[in-house]
Amino acid sequence: MSRRQKDPLRPLSTEERAELERLSRAQAEPAGLVARAKALLAVADVHSYTEAALLAGRKSGDAVAQLVSRFNRAGLAALEPGHGGGQPKRLR
Repeated sequence: MSRRQKDPLRPLSTEERAELERLSRAQAEPAGLVARAKALLAVADVHSYTEAALLAGRKSGDAVAQLVSRFNRAGLAALEPGHGGGQPKRLR
């Protein structure tokens, strides 16, 4: 039995679901964006975070939980990758 989700996915609007479905089938979009859209759709279809990660071709249910939390706050903007780390650019 899985643990209770701390921050469950909020209900998707019709426009959000349509955009997520379009992105999940897109072949001209970055693979990470497509995987995040698939994971959110799987969670919306009542799969656990771990199952959603596997359905999206990923391994970490924790990453899906963080994605869901970001999506609840920012909406579709949460699909775009954030800063990947590394040193900031220096001006010379």
